Amino acid sequence: MRKSLLLVVTTLLLATTSCASKTSKKESLSTNTQETPMSIANPSNPDAIPATIVPISTELNGHDAFDSLKKKYRGKVVLIDFWATWCPPCRAAMKEVDLIKTELQKKGAVFVYITGETSPEAEWKNALQIISGDHYRLTDKQWSELGGELNMAGIPAYMLLNKDGSVAFSNITQGGYPGNSLLQNLIETALTK
Repeated sequence: MRKSLLLVVTTLLLATTSCASKTSKKESLSTNTQETPMSIANPSNPDAIPATIVPISTELNGHDAFDSLKKKYRGKVVLIDFWATWCPPCRAAMKEVDLIKTELQKKGAVFVYITGETSPEAEWKNALQIISGDHYRLTDKQWSELGGELNMAGIPAYMLLNKDGSVAFSNITQGGYPGNSLLQNLIETALTK
């Protein structure tokens, strides 16, 4: 099992490195340095809360980028989903989360999605049409630094922040989708604090 996990992590690191060389600087800067958030509506469900691309400075390291993101949501309960467009388990988990998301958003929960440059920009923006919430696309360097700091085992991975910014739940070091029942209970509990 450990050898399999090591093989998967090594493969992801190699894929990240090879994908980074294919991403032009112009493309990564265009996403991360825009000055204002950009909303993307769901064409098949005009009543859905739109996705919002939130800019984050490419000048920040991974730690500071994540701190900046967390400060923005202080006072709110936030579920952070670390994912990528090329990750089938990530996409499957998002469909599961959709079953509880609208109800939790109405209660005040915020859903934040973080990916890196291994998610091609055009594919990422296209995917956002059906993923309501706030979306961040980190540079490869930021993603790598943050993943190392958090000891991220793989994606999908989740972190739930209380209103004061403290961590209510995290499976970053294990990865995988924890299930709707657990997430809904954790989010509803955090909302009452």
